[in-house]
Amino acid sequence: MSSLHSPSPPGSRPRDTLPDTPPDGRPGALPDDGWALLFPGTGAAGAPAVRALAGSGRAARRIVADVLDAVQEGLPRRWPSLRRVLLDDPASYRAAAATPGVPQLSDYATSVAVERVLRAGGAAPAFAVGQSFGEIAALVCAGAFTVTDGARLAVGAVRVLARHGHGGGMALLQAAPPSAETLIGRAGAAGQVVVACVNAPELTVVAGPEESLERVLDAARRQGVRAGRLAVPYLSHHPAMAAAGEEWYAMIRDVPRRPLELPVYSPVRGRAYSDGDDLHRAMADCMARPLRLPPVLRAVRDAGATVFVEAAPGDTLCQCVRLTLPRARTWAPLHERSHRRRPARATSPAASPATPASQTSPSSPGSSGGGAARVSPSDGIAARPATGPASPAAPAGAPAGGFGSRAGVRAAQSADSPSDA
Repeated sequence: MSSLHSPSPPGSRPRDTLPDTPPDGRPGALPDDGWALLFPGTGAAGAPAVRALAGSGRAARRIVADVLDAVQEGLPRRWPSLRRVLLDDPASYRAAAATPGVPQLSDYATSVAVERVLRAGGAAPAFAVGQSFGEIAALVCAGAFTVTDGARLAVGAVRVLARHGHGGGMALLQAAPPSAETLIGRAGAAGQVVVACVNAPELTVVAGPEESLERVLDAARRQGVRAGRLAVPYLSHHPAMAAAGEEWYAMIRDVPRRPLELPVYSPVRGRAYSDGDDLHRAMADCMARPLRLPPVLRAVRDAGATVFVEAAPGDTLCQCVRLTLPRARTWAPLHERSHRRRPARATSPAASPATPASQTSPSSPGSSGGGAARVSPSDGIAARPATGPASPAAPAGAPAGGFGSRAGVRAAQSADSPSDA
């Protein structure tokens, strides 16, 4: 079975492989030569939408099936079949997702499949941005690793998190990093709770032990800062995860790599990788080092990116782009296709702790500020136009950027994982 290392040249497959919403609103249009592909951290977009992608054309279904088969080659033998639970029988996904790691590998497979379908339709990215766990898919799509080896990297990350990632959590604050640091200090949690991820200029994710994190949320509520817990049952991008990163590095350091075929920008390293970088070490560092997305998005724009395209079911990173670069054009093809198939769901701003009060109606129940309800990283995501410039709205539950979020890791803390490769 091919591991799909080298994507087909642009235009080599039928153009029925693209989702049907172009980045500039013209039927059949493709992103221009300067587009950047965005790979979010796992758990940012809810359940995978692989079947919607496969439904965009006969060639798309073949590509998706090939990707799922290549991913399956890198999974433990006792894992469920991703082709079955994502493509042939998606109703079975919920039960399969109880297997630790299945949600994470499903996210990975979806991102790779979106990139392959876009390429087959004639659109080749000029840049890639990987957010935390999304760096694996970004590096695979840049040619550094095969699809199968990327799956092996992801499985290793899930195993490590199952052993090291308990005892803490993450929370999203509608605040700039200096304000988040001030809240941490007022809560008496300095040195315990840290700024883990900056997703947009005024969207900051903090991470720390449970009790200390709750004190920070209490401090935010007292100051009228909108905040909420993320459904991430472990620490990530926190110094306490350094040992986890070292263990993962030892597991993956011998996975073969190839030269990069396009620039991959890392919000952890703050720059594009080069062929001289130890990519295995760089990925392992993501577990303990903070993530800063806005400077990387600006660097990609300055390097020539004209459209930002999200390779995932959701549009959370597109929202972060619009908050950081208000005039940027964004496109989330799979998200828009999925929402076109069902009525848009009304979302109360009150359910979205990250929605700025300034962007809700004065009479809106969400315009009054604080609150610290526990939320999923994908809560409140609604369809948005594909074109820009757009009026930025804060990502409702913007992606935490943490490795391996969702219940799979939580389950792994209390049950044996089927980890025999």
